[in-house]
Amino acid sequence: MSAFHFEGLVWHWPIAIYLFLAGLSAGAVFFAIMLKHFKLASEAYHSPFVQAAAIIAPLAVFGGLGILVIDLTKPLDFWKILVFYNTTSVMSMGVLVLMAYQVALFAWIGCIFHQGLTRLLDGRFGAIGRLSTRFIQMLVRQEAAITGILVILSISLGAYTGFLLSALIGFPLLNNPVLPLLFLISGLSSGAAATLLGGVLLRGNPNGIEVRFIHGIEIPMILVEIGLLFTFFAGLILSGGQSQVAALNALGYGFWGWIFWGGVIGIGLTLPLAFNLWMKVSADRKFTYVAVTASFSLIGVFLLRNFILYTGQMTGV
Repeated sequence: MSAFHFEGLVWHWPIAIYLFLAGLSAGAVFFAIMLKHFKLASEAYHSPFVQAAAIIAPLAVFGGLGILVIDLTKPLDFWKILVFYNTTSVMSMGVLVLMAYQVALFAWIGCIFHQGLTRLLDGRFGAIGRLSTRFIQMLVRQEAAITGILVILSISLGAYTGFLLSALIGFPLLNNPVLPLLFLISGLSSGAAATLLGGVLLRGNPNGIEVRFIHGIEIPMILVEIGLLFTFFAGLILSGGQSQVAALNALGYGFWGWIFWGGVIGIGLTLPLAFNLWMKVSADRKFTYVAVTASFSLIGVFLLRNFILYTGQMTGV
């Protein structure tokens, strides 16, 4: 038995990438909305960080869905999961959330960047251009409702990544009520990191209001994630039986034990927390600090998804 191939393995690395990208997309949108609502208002479309989130969010969700489709037993039949829904299936309901999320996402992007889109369409493309302009203006009038719906859908999508793994019945580490909340918080964290990294790469000010706002939320979010991880494993260990076996196997000193302690806890949580605290007390933030901290956070969340996916399937009831 190896770390990536063992008896009882149902879902492998493509699912981990899908879970990572879905959570990242939801988190990027969530923080872009927070930036607009609390800091940038009508000037949000000028911000490289909001622009980065508007690029990252749809690309991430499309990439995740593409990986999911390719991993299907019959990829050419993927359209069926978009048309036929089963209310008792976690995956089916997740696809429904994803579809609604994408509609709300593009409607929100249209609202935020309506000025540029209107200028682009003005006097071009004939009747289609005029209809598109009217449609965008209609969206702008409903921006508050669209934003509210998108916030709910982004949070639902982040939590769904944890509920999806819970659908694997018979695995104590996965059938854990803390998992959806853990994946939601870690997904928001990855979205914040991607927004920061994308923003500074688009020449956003690494010491600007957006970076300071997101870092102010990131510190308590990292602490909450550490608390959730402790609760997650403490609950399993105290439950005894196979739950305890699953937790101790995951946290042991094998390959996945090193991934957890060195990758998730060390690189993904401890280093970003230390860098964030350093930047909070330092005079200003530098491009290197912001980029490196964001990269560590992204690595940590990606490793967490793989760690939970694989170790969760190693011990059954």
